Parts: sequence; C-alpha cells; structure tokens
Amino acid sequence: MKRYALVGAALAALVVAGAAAASASAAASQPASAQKPEGWSDKSYYVAMPDGVKLAVSLWFPGGRDDGVRRPAVLIQTRYGRAGVYKYGEAGRYRDLVAQGYVLVVVDTRGSTASFGDRLVELSPEEIKDMDALIAHVRAQDWSNGEVFATGVSYMADTADLATGSPEKLTGAVIRESDFDGYLDLFAPGGVANDFMMSLWGGDTVLRDYGKSLDPKDGLDCGARAADCPKLWPRMQAVDADPDFALVREAIAKRRHWKPDDYRGAEFRDDKGANGYTMFSSSPAARLAQVRREATPVQYWASWMDAGTADGTLARYRSLPTTPMEVWITANNHGGEHFTDPFFPGEDAPEPSFDQQWRLISDFLDKVRAGKPVERAIHYYVLGAKTFKTTADWPPAGVKRAVFNFGPDGSLTQAAPAKAGQDLYAVDFDATSGKATRWTTQIGDPAAYADRREADKALLSYTSAPFEQDMELVGGPSVRLFVATATADPAFFAYLEDVGPDGRATYLTEGLFRAVNRKPAGADQVPYAQAEPIKTYSRADAMPMTPGVVAEVSFPVFPVAALIRKGHRLRISLAGADKSAFRRYSEDRPEAWTVMRTPAQPSSVSVDLRPWSAQ
Repeated sequence: MKRYALVGAALAALVVAGAAAASASAAASQPASAQKPEGWSDKSYYVAMPDGVKLAVSLWFPGGRDDGVRRPAVLIQTRYGRAGVYKYGEAGRYRDLVAQGYVLVVVDTRGSTASFGDRLVELSPEEIKDMDALIAHVRAQDWSNGEVFATGVSYMADTADLATGSPEKLTGAVIRESDFDGYLDLFAPGGVANDFMMSLWGGDTVLRDYGKSLDPKDGLDCGARAADCPKLWPRMQAVDADPDFALVREAIAKRRHWKPDDYRGAEFRDDKGANGYTMFSSSPAARLAQVRREATPVQYWASWMDAGTADGTLARYRSLPTTPMEVWITANNHGGEHFTDPFFPGEDAPEPSFDQQWRLISDFLDKVRAGKPVERAIHYYVLGAKTFKTTADWPPAGVKRAVFNFGPDGSLTQAAPAKAGQDLYAVDFDATSGKATRWTTQIGDPAAYADRREADKALLSYTSAPFEQDMELVGGPSVRLFVATATADPAFFAYLEDVGPDGRATYLTEGLFRAVNRKPAGADQVPYAQAEPIKTYSRADAMPMTPGVVAEVSFPVFPVAALIRKGHRLRISLAGADKSAFRRYSEDRPEAWTVMRTPAQPSSVSVDLRPWSAQ
C-alpha cells in the first residue's frame, strides 16, 4: 500500500497542475542522447488514424533492419510505453518472436505515453476503431507478408481480444490474462467495488500518460522539462523524427484524461462514470457480436489465481461455441512467471514453465500460419495435483453437482436439514483475504495464500466430514444464503477451502457479492454466457435488503479445479468485508447476519465433483 500512497499523492498534484505543466515551452527542450539505449526500436514513427490523431509506432526487425524479406507481424497495442513492452514484456520473450522471423509492431494507444489524442476512458470506441486502421497499416507495409497476429498480457491482452473482432481480419491472436468483462472480472466482481485496483492502477496510468514518474520523489516531468523525457525510458520513447521530444510534449500538453474518481459513483454495470462511459463498454465482452462474426483463432491464457481471468475466459468459451479457441488455465501469476498454487507455498517455478508456455505459443502461431485447424479445448491446471487436464466442455464430462447444506455446529453436509436452525454473525470489517492475493497480482505481488485456519476463526465457517476418496472439484461453485441482515446494503465474501488432516486450511477460490444485485435473471438478460446463478448487475434491478427480514441471496463463486484428497474436508467461510482491496458496504454501519438453515430455507454451497483420475 506504500505505492498506493505515492501514486495518490502524485495524482492529487497532477489534478491541480493538469496539462498546464505539460505546456511548458518546447524551447527549453534538450536533444535526446545520440547513444540509443539497448532495446530502442529499429524504426519508429507516427501514423495518422482516420480522424487525424497520430499514434506512435515502433518496429523491431529480425537482424535489426528491414532486409526486404516479406514477413509476418506480431501487433501489440499498449498503454504502458512501446520500448518497455519490448524490453520487459513477457520477460523479454517478444525478442524471441523477432528472432523467429516476425516483425514486432508495438503501438502506444491513443492518449497514452507518446501518442496524441485524449484518453477519457480506457479502450474507448475511438481506440477500438484505431485497431482496424492499425491492422490495415501493418498489412500494407512493404515488409509485410499479410499475416498479422495480435498478442499481449493484461491491458494488451484486452486490445488483442478486441482486435479479434476487427473486419480487417487478424490472422490469429495469443491473448494472455485478459479481463473479458472489466466490471465483473476485475473492478467490481459481484458488484463489489475493487477500490484498491481502481485507485492504484488508475492513478498509475494518469501519471504515465502525463509523462510523470510513478514515484514523486524522482520529480520527473516530461511535460514540464524536456530534459526529463529521456530519463523516463523505457516507458517513454519518442519516435525517430522527434529527437528533442517536442512532439511528445505537444501530445502531453493537449491531452485530456480520465481519473479513478470518475468511476466512484458507477456502482452498477450499466452506470456511466463521470467521464461518460461504463466500465463494461471497455471490455472485450461488449464486442461479442463482432468477435463472433470474425471467428479469429485464438490461444487464450488465464489463471485460477489471477482476479477473474479464468471466469472471463470460460465465459468467452461458452459464449462463442463455434470460435476456434485453445485455452490454457494455470495457477500462475498475472505475468505467468510465478507459481501460485496455494497447496505449494514457497514454490515459485511456474506450471507450465515459462519456456514451455512460449513453446506452446510458438506452436500455435506455426499451426495457424500453416492453415491447420485450431481445436476447441480447455487445458486446465488442477490445484494440489501439479497436473493439467483437457476437456472440450465446461464443466468437464462426468461431474455431478453436489449441494452441501449448512448444518449445526459449523457442519457442512449433503443431508437436507432435519430441523430448523440459524447462526448469528457480527461482521468483522477488519477481515482480509491477505496482502498477496488474486487481487494484487495484476498490479503488485503474486498471490501467496497462507494457511487460513486463523483467519477463519473471525469468519462464519462450515466444514464437511472428511472425503472418503480422492475427488476432483472442477467447475463453478455457487452459494445460496437465506439470510437476514442489519442493513440494506451488505456485501458477502465466500471463501472455499480445503482442510487437511493437520487442520491446515488451503484457499481454493472465492465469490463475492453485493446483496442488492440478488434479483434472479435469465440468460437472455445478460450480454454473454455468465456463470450461474445469473444476475444483471444493473441499477434498475437493484433490490436493497429489508433489515431484519430473511431473503435469498445466491451468487456464483469463481471457477476452479482442485484435488480434494481422501481424508480432507471442504470448508466455506463467510465474511462481510475484505479490507485489503474492496470497498466497505453496509452503509458504513455495524452489520450482523442471521443465516438460516432450515428445511424450507437451506443455506448451502454447491460444487461440481467427480472421482479423481490422473489424465
């Protein structure tokens, strides 16, 4: 959270100064160093979009120059700086693609770093239109053989996914850790505001795009002082025709930009922020019709331990049943370089290894280039087993839905409640899922879930009897509560855990949910094939709780695959807050629940299970 404070302080100063500081006279500029740093592009220039906005483009050629050979291109659209992507992106593996004969094309998206234009929202309609022009531009170059692949991680994965819907028809795409639905998969899962991510990441982007250092102690400001611009390398690179950064500084001076606070009041998926845009409108899921139409073959990567990336990936797979899609779901961090399976704390080597991941990527590109079909398949890692399985369907064949009802004395049983009971719980607003979680991996530390047995003591927990045989828990769990609350606007956090014979509680997955979103919905009311139970998360469907009155609150839990070994037990632990990342609800008042477990009101958790077998 130290970095959060730094970004917040710098952003506050930026809001006051705004573009005024960036409009300092270009006469004070100093020439960029004639000695270009390692990683500088082989060629860079501005290309004008149909509306006249100029975007900065960098090219890296095999051998460091255009040798007249027509080659395939890999296109990356970034908002983090072109040179930084080449130098550090995917641990430097983009260089391998260049060595294999691809021309790497990296673009600063409009309104970011060295490009011109406003940035009133991430992935704006104009930015999405730019993708059409960029693909056409790359394909028209003398060095191009006409094959254009899009790729990227995180934000760059979102741009690659959106580009699969371009009428300019990508050859294929490798999409790594995309936030398919930016609202549900990252910024407001279950309708619960992820203030940590919005504030920290959003503040970071504003500083980048105004040419400021992320640490205010550095005091670097490209807009105010040309001499500072080269010091921001590699996230700021001028094009070849702009050695004095005069054009970069002109772009910064003219720039208008969104701010994290723009979304403070955008609580529902259809709410527009103060910038005039919804979070969902910036999501690949919002362009599903275009993506379906083009049916671009993709290799799509996600992780059980990376925000909602796995949930979004599986939703895309379900929503596009005829689109060629090779899926890999790991238990790695956001960048794929670190192993984060909670069953193996302290182990860092990713599964698959980074070398293996890039062999798979290279094989996919070769397959598409050769005109071979891309079979629809989901390759998924099983927590606790250190193995991958493959299925064409989700959930996989052979699973059975098991309902575990809440029972007396914190028990969890598949037997129906025999008599009426209830449990009282006073919400602890200091509860947290930890400092390194699925919610920190996109902006900081990889998930590192510790033994949760002590944390569970402050929560409302229900634990099953030991399993009588090894079982694979695989699919999308869900929670069904019959509950009375003290306030009209509570939130629920449900942690699914494996409890070993020694008492260790190992995190498996979680679901979080703002109760006002509890109104049931049908598949025809939502924009894609969401996990069940389906909710619209729209303002018109909001249903505040009536304090003291029992209501049904059901919600999905993020999907997972895990080996539950013989003698281990399943636990569901309920909290009313996660102060490490999420906004506090319950109207900022004390909260208390009465959770029912009666024959007529059986609170429960449901999971998909099948006997374990190694594949």
